[in-house]
Amino acid sequence: MVFVWVIAAGLLQMTVLRDVNLLVVLAVFAGLRKGPVFGFLLGALIGLFVEMLSGSTFGLNLALYSAVGLLSGIAKSQMFYRESVLMEFLFSFSGVLVFYLGYFILTKRTPP
Repeated sequence: MVFVWVIAAGLLQMTVLRDVNLLVVLAVFAGLRKGPVFGFLLGALIGLFVEMLSGSTFGLNLALYSAVGLLSGIAKSQMFYRESVLMEFLFSFSGVLVFYLGYFILTKRTPP
């Protein structure tokens, strides 16, 4: 079922919602809901999926997506917060920000 979500989010991101990085949001939600290990594994799966479909440096997306999933899971386990839509939005925004900053720092260019 997880693989179906990854494929659906990837197709939506490539076709309709080109400016929204749904795959990072999916990795963040996996870390928040299931913990750091599941967030890391789903982030690695998403990163591998993106690596197969892009021509960027191999391993960069894999590392960034898995790091975002892992960090969101660690943040959830280390912090106590009241679950609300606002907190989910803030975690998603933070995950996307970490992803884009990491990509820019490592490659000196913006993600495609």
